[in-house]
Amino acid sequence: MKYIRQRYILFEIISPKKGLFDKNLIIKAIGKKLIKFFGEYITFKVGLWMIRWDPSNQIGIIRVDNISKYHLITAMMLVKELNSTPVIFHTRITSGTIKKTLKIWRHTFSTLPPKREKSDLNKHKHK
Repeated sequence: MKYIRQRYILFEIISPKKGLFDKNLIIKAIGKKLIKFFGEYITFKVGLWMIRWDPSNQIGIIRVDNISKYHLITAMMLVKELNSTPVIFHTRITSGTIKKTLKIWRHTFSTLPPKREKSDLNKHKHK
């Protein structure tokens, strides 16, 4: 039996225009591709969650479980446009801890990741 563990995927969006995309738009686009190619059951099991998003640099971290990691990466590669703008999702690394993922973010992109939003913090406190 496989144990379900969390994985954190560091990715960037390559597009001709910067700062057009918010995290909800990205999650919806990935979710649509997951449903189209893998079905609702797999999409539900993926547990898709955007941990961090930097709109100015178009860099983000998505949390997913270890079993569905490859489904998510495939769905990200299938997204070809957002808001009628051509995009390429470039996954940089998959890690088992958020601390290591943030360290790689700082090292790879030479920028500081944005702070977690207060709305995200409140959701986790009530669990």
